[in-house]
Amino acid sequence: MSNKRMRTKVDELLSYGMSKQQVFDLVVMEFPEVKPGKVADHVRYRPTLWAQERYRTAHLGLLALIVCSAVWRVIAAVMEHGVKLDQATAYVALVPIASILAGYVIHQWHGQVFEWVGWGNVLSAFGMFKGFRTLFEDGADHGVLALKVMAVAIGALSLYLARKVFAKPMQQKDPMGQAPPRYVFAAEGL
Repeated sequence: MSNKRMRTKVDELLSYGMSKQQVFDLVVMEFPEVKPGKVADHVRYRPTLWAQERYRTAHLGLLALIVCSAVWRVIAAVMEHGVKLDQATAYVALVPIASILAGYVIHQWHGQVFEWVGWGNVLSAFGMFKGFRTLFEDGADHGVLALKVMAVAIGALSLYLARKVFAKPMQQKDPMGQAPPRYVFAAEGL
């Protein structure tokens, strides 16, 4: 139960505009039963108000790319296969559910998702290189290449935000081995 209260406290303190280091130090003192590593992980994956404001444009750009990618996939499926109106769930089946879920979670600034969305999309670059080779061939599908370029852009922007907003704290161990490790977050806004 204290883990849930700890997460609530972290979110509350961050909403006041405090830095990650201040939040970490206060929460570790208030919840000594929770391991500092667990607190550091939760603080790491939540954005500060400063980071939300500073990276708002990149965040909105990432969301726009996700929406464009999902719409493009729906339009391509409708244009290619057509949709029969006798199927009640035909339009729902076209919507890329993974894109909607990832977009919603990214919209909520859940830091864990940024990294795996980034790496998952950046790895699609290997297919993009093949698409560039067939770019000037007759009958090449440029829509597929555009989707792959969009996926790589989503991945790159997501990894950029993961690195800037959700950087891993540095762990400092006690040289005497008496105290638990201390986690130091990078200063923001400098």
